Amino acid sequence: MGTIQEFAVLRFDARAEVSPRGDIVDAVAAGVNFLGEELEASYSEIERKVADRTAELDVMTHELTRRTLHDELTGLPNRTLFWDRLSHRMSLADRRHSCFAVILVDIDKFKETNDTLGHAVGDELLIDVAMRIRSVLRVGDSSARMSGDEFLVLLDDVGSPEAALVLASRLNAALREPYEMGPDRRSITTSMGVAVGPEGFAEADAMVAAADAAMYEAKQRGPGQCVLYSEIGRN
Repeated sequence: MGTIQEFAVLRFDARAEVSPRGDIVDAVAAGVNFLGEELEASYSEIERKVADRTAELDVMTHELTRRTLHDELTGLPNRTLFWDRLSHRMSLADRRHSCFAVILVDIDKFKETNDTLGHAVGDELLIDVAMRIRSVLRVGDSSARMSGDEFLVLLDDVGSPEAALVLASRLNAALREPYEMGPDRRSITTSMGVAVGPEGFAEADAMVAAADAAMYEAKQRGPGQCVLYSEIGRN
């Protein structure tokens, strides 16, 4: 590249008296100048192609990063990104005095939907559930698809466990509204487990495990239930 640039800026203004030797000098100067112009044009084309390729690589890198950290079906963040966000929120516990909460959402009898209506309808249901979860969340909250029919929600700022339950109930109500499933409109229920931090949780794995345990307790109590982890064993 450097050599091309050096040749590209060469310009010769040599002039000689009219003679056979002078004609040779003029021809050489014209040839060198022509070569410089061609090299300059070639270099500009190379610069353009490099810039275009760099832009393409930036887009590809961004898309690869997005796919690495997001669920392909629903577009929600995946486990990896959710764990990162939850870990970051937990690291701020000493500086922020408000509580935060993790909600684990599981669609009740989702396997029956897949078995009776087909996987395509099941996928559409998962997409619709993801959209409804997004619509309910506040600024600063996060959501993710954990796996299968399980979703995670991070409530960034809640005043108390009771406040976390109120937000979970609002989410539960939104998810109960009927869905288009094939030719029909049907409702679903979800079981939810809620873990409120920061007390008692040293890392993200422990907090999600607590929300998972609360969700299974909710399932034991019947469809559409929501249980706080701190209340397990009290009833």
